[in-house]
Amino acid sequence: MISVNELRHPKEKLYRMLCMVFGGLIWAGLLLGTMFSILIMLLPLALMLWIAGRFFRAALFGNSVLVDEQQYAELNAIVKDVGHKLGLSRIPETFVVNAGGLTNALAVKFLSTQYVLMFSSLVDLLWDEKDSDRVRMIVAHELAHHAAGHVNFWVGLLMKPAMMIPFLGAAYNRSCELTADRIAAACIPANREAAVTAMITLASGSQVLTPHTSVEAFKRQEQKIPAVFGFLQEILSSHPRMTKRILAIEAFYDSRSVQPVAAQAA
Repeated sequence: MISVNELRHPKEKLYRMLCMVFGGLIWAGLLLGTMFSILIMLLPLALMLWIAGRFFRAALFGNSVLVDEQQYAELNAIVKDVGHKLGLSRIPETFVVNAGGLTNALAVKFLSTQYVLMFSSLVDLLWDEKDSDRVRMIVAHELAHHAAGHVNFWVGLLMKPAMMIPFLGAAYNRSCELTADRIAAACIPANREAAVTAMITLASGSQVLTPHTSVEAFKRQEQKIPAVFGFLQEILSSHPRMTKRILAIEAFYDSRSVQPVAAQAA
C-alpha cells in the first residue's frame, strides 16, 4: 500500500499547515465573537450542500456513464486497483462525462459522497490497449486528491478563511496538484515514460501529435518564460505550469531511484 502522507509535496506540507493554522485562528475569532450566529449560518450551508449534492448526482446518473463491472470494465479495474493501493476505504464513484471536447478530470466531493469525473475526450487521448499506465496516471491523480484529503469537507471548511488570504489559497492549490502528481507517479513506479506522456498529452491535446512531441524540447520552454510575468502568472494560478509539473515528476522519479523506461519522444 502507498503511504499518501509520505508522498505529500514539501510545499503542500507548508501551505497546508499555514492554511489550517490561519483558518483555525480566524474561525476561533469568529466563534468567540458570534458563536450562535456562525452555528445558525452553518446549518443552512450544510442543507444547501446536501441539496446541491442530490442535484449533482441526478445530473451525473442521467447524463454520464457510471464506470463499474458492467460498463468499461477495464477502466473500472484501474480505478479499483489504484483506490486499494491508496488505502481508500470507499472507492469514489467514477463517471465518464461528455464535456464537449474539454480534456480534463476532476475529483469531487459533496459532504460524504465522493466522485471522479473522467472527461471522455481525455480518455480517448490517453487510452492505449497495450499500455494502460497513461490512463492510470490520470485516474491515480484524481484518486490522490481524495486520498490526501484535498476535497475533504471538514478540512476545507477549517481552511476556508485562510484560502481568502491573497495568494495563499492559490499556492496551496498548486501544491496539492504537485502532491497528486507524486502519488500518481508512485502508482506507476516502473513507467516514468507513461507518467510524463500523460502530462504532455494534456498540454498538447492531440493524440496524433503526442508520439512526435519531444519531452526535452517541451521542458526547455520553461526557460523561455519571462521571469517577472511568469512569476505573476504562477502566483495567480491554481495549477502549476505543465512544464514545471513534468520537471517535478521527473525529479520525483529521480529521487526514488526509479529506472526510466527506454527514452523516446513522448
